[in-house]
Amino acid sequence: MQNATSEKLSKVKSVYENTCGILLFLAVTISVCEIVSRVVFKTSIDLFFDFSVWITVWALLLMAGPLLPEGGHIGIDFLRMRFTGKLRWGLEILLATITLAYGAFITWGGIQFLQQLYQRQSIFPRSIPIPKWMVELCVPIGMFIFTIYALICLVKAIRQKW
Repeated sequence: MQNATSEKLSKVKSVYENTCGILLFLAVTISVCEIVSRVVFKTSIDLFFDFSVWITVWALLLMAGPLLPEGGHIGIDFLRMRFTGKLRWGLEILLATITLAYGAFITWGGIQFLQQLYQRQSIFPRSIPIPKWMVELCVPIGMFIFTIYALICLVKAIRQKW
């Protein structure tokens, strides 16, 4: 039963990561189309550049969580590697707790920010007006997923023997 659940979670994670990869590919494709349009046809659509940036940010924020337990983030480990035993265990718990608090704080702040954007009906004034809350939705979603992974990392750090 445990193995089947683990296998399903692995498949979900794989689909999730592939979706983020497809989003990044889409962003690059849109950028190339915008460049071709500008150079060849001497015209540009303002949404092309914005969409590629927005899609890139979405993909990267959505991947922040799954990269956390894999050590995919930049970290300075020279201090961490010098310690062993209870000191290392305490440091790992402290760092995991700080990471969890960071994720929770940014998630909460992102929700507050979205509420303001929605209430004010803020838009990006482009050829097609885009509500800002739709673009910024990636912050609380991505950071909520990050927070879940940070919680998992904290539990692992507590259980780990150094």
